[in-house]
Amino acid sequence: MGLEVIKSKKIRLPKDADLFRQTYEKQESIESVHVIKLAVFPDDYGGWFKESIRLDENGHVLSLIEKGIEFSPVQMNMVNLAPGTQRFWHIHLEQNEIWTTNGTLLIGLIDFREGSPTYGQKTKVILSSEKALFIPSGVAHGFINPTDKYVTLNYFTDKYFVGDETTQECRIDPQDVPFDFVKPELM
Repeated sequence: MGLEVIKSKKIRLPKDADLFRQTYEKQESIESVHVIKLAVFPDDYGGWFKESIRLDENGHVLSLIEKGIEFSPVQMNMVNLAPGTQRFWHIHLEQNEIWTTNGTLLIGLIDFREGSPTYGQKTKVILSSEKALFIPSGVAHGFINPTDKYVTLNYFTDKYFVGDETTQECRIDPQDVPFDFVKPELM
């Protein structure tokens, strides 16, 4: 379906600007990528407490065990993201991750796992404070902080970080990946 320019006699946009209809199509999910609802509890002063992950006696994340995934984090990392921060396309060869945040992040995902039933599938996720996101190895991911505030990203990994030639973080040139998850879908 082509882009449909919308006209209205009650709206006047800046010169050369067009108004398009927003789509609300259901996003297809990627095999083994899970958005997990978290328990968030407000406090008496306008803040909140969030249980990011809960482990069983073997160190597996309980919310993933229920989905048949045995994920045992060995490291937790934290990144402070300035407003507008963008990190496009990286992938981990063997490392799985759970992401959680105190704000809002727009995340793009592409399945590059050979043999996966959703190989090549692209999707985007809006990660907010009441959710966590499990990203399996082989699924490329990128994100943007679309807000005007600093956002903290906490992520749990099942591999230790190393900053040498054995690192789990491999970059993909955004020019080689035809998926701009930042742009809205338009009818």
